[in-house]
Amino acid sequence: MSISTVLLIIAFIAFVLAAIGWGFKKVDLIAIGLAAWVLSFFIADLGHITLSVILLILAFIAFVAAAIGWKYKKVGLIGVGLALWVAASLIGLVIK
Repeated sequence: MSISTVLLIIAFIAFVLAAIGWGFKKVDLIAIGLAAWVLSFFIADLGHITLSVILLILAFIAFVAAAIGWKYKKVGLIGVGLALWVAASLIGLVIK
């Protein structure tokens, strides 16, 4: 079993726990699941750094910050992470 598969299983567990309403203090389980999911995407591509991988790393950082409850004014960090993830996907499609 690869590390990417393990991270996807962790993401799945976090999403299931969030769906059933389990919580722990200020920890956001959806953000944890998203962080594990995006980490499973770019962990295999760390051998060559591209703009897409850099955006995925920034998305991971945004998700981790959201998971621990960090806030920056009125900015939704999950939204920022998702926007960075989509931008990384679009750059991968547009620039080959």
